[in-house]
Amino acid sequence: MAMLGTWLLSNKVWMTERNFPVIPIFDGIPSLPSPVDYIFYSILIVLAIYQIIYLENRNTKIALVVLLGFLMIGDQNRWQPYNVQYFLMISALFFYPKFTDGILNVFRMMVIVFFIFSGIQEINTVFIESIFPWMIGPIASLFPASVEPNILGGGYIFPFLSIAAGVGLLFQQTRDYAVYLGILIHLFYFYALSPMGNDWNHAILPYNLCMAFFTYVLFFSAEFKLKDIFWSKTFRYQQAVVIIFAVLPLLSFFGIYDRMQSFNTYSGKSLYAKIYVTESLVELLPDGVKRYVYRPQQGEPYIETTYWSADALKVSPYSEERVYKKLHEYVCSFSEGDCSARLEIYSYGGGH
Repeated sequence: MAMLGTWLLSNKVWMTERNFPVIPIFDGIPSLPSPVDYIFYSILIVLAIYQIIYLENRNTKIALVVLLGFLMIGDQNRWQPYNVQYFLMISALFFYPKFTDGILNVFRMMVIVFFIFSGIQEINTVFIESIFPWMIGPIASLFPASVEPNILGGGYIFPFLSIAAGVGLLFQQTRDYAVYLGILIHLFYFYALSPMGNDWNHAILPYNLCMAFFTYVLFFSAEFKLKDIFWSKTFRYQQAVVIIFAVLPLLSFFGIYDRMQSFNTYSGKSLYAKIYVTESLVELLPDGVKRYVYRPQQGEPYIETTYWSADALKVSPYSEERVYKKLHEYVCSFSEGDCSARLEIYSYGGGH
């Protein structure tokens, strides 16, 4: 259900006729023409609905995984962390019911790793001083002015609560307490990003509700061996997912793995980009792109790629340098002669 809700809320990212370029995983992969893109998206939605109704239908699983993988190869902006996790979770159902315990342990590993890695990534000044106050701002405003600064300053504690939830889920003695903490964390994310809060990135809302539900179902009063969560000598699928979901993100600390796949979406460590443009180039841009050109009172006009993607695709941009360079190339493709557009990639932590 969460998967279906996410795809319905982010329907524009699955289309190719839109106000944002399609950036395939590999150069040279052609984009699906319209209305073929709409047909494939419609099939994806129908398969997701059918899978919900007929969970044990193997043919549906195969079709859904193949089609989702095919569409994700077609555009890097579809590689949102929740879509990658959905893909891995759907793939797990191939092994149901033979490896039921193994599948549950894979799902448990995903929940635990999410809390621990998210918390670690959030231990930085940008999250503590900017991202967290922005997220909790709508909640803080409900309290008296004298209390509000204390709530906004909770960014010093929040990352450690997330880590505590993940670690607590590992041990029988603390598991049920960690379940409640984990649910509260996901409900906080849900509220902060919903129309009740900051009204941002709605596609991620079903995912947070799903993960809150999974935290309860997979862990409350559950008994399992700690070693079975992170490895199996016989279940190859579990081994692969542990490497993808828990090991490779460690490489992001050394700058050699994608931030988006390393639990950095709201950590404050993401890369951002502006594309500065001249007025003469703006006149050559399609009308659907012109609307995203911001003209400050002083300085050059520019396109802020985060807001461009959020409005045109209903998802955050895939915040890697190679993607921003492709966006720059797209804007330059409308230039007559030498391109006057200038790309600036930056992070709120300073530098790049």
